[in-house]
Amino acid sequence: MSRATDGDASTPAPTALDAALGRWDPSTGIHPEVTRAQTRRGAEYLATTGDRLRRTDLVDALADGSTLDTASWWGRAVDPGLRRLAEEGIVEYRAVDDTYRWIAQVEP
Repeated sequence: MSRATDGDASTPAPTALDAALGRWDPSTGIHPEVTRAQTRRGAEYLATTGDRLRRTDLVDALADGSTLDTASWWGRAVDPGLRRLAEEGIVEYRAVDDTYRWIAQVEP
């Protein structure tokens, strides 16, 4: 009988983003898995661009790919999720200009 081991190449190592989203129990009124998935999209986009982005930048780039309306996508899924990731030290939120930026050392 064989079993997966820590060195099993078929099982990717969890990332800081995975861990942070796994610990988060969103109570946004949207199904938690949808909320986590949309937050992941936003965070991965931040990591890819490396830029400091405003809400409108993220909405323009990503909201069309969601089944949620734009207001719900941002206000009830992505914004609460990114703020949670800011608490975890994965993204940086700057209130003075209402922007987010990926800051984690490891890519998602």
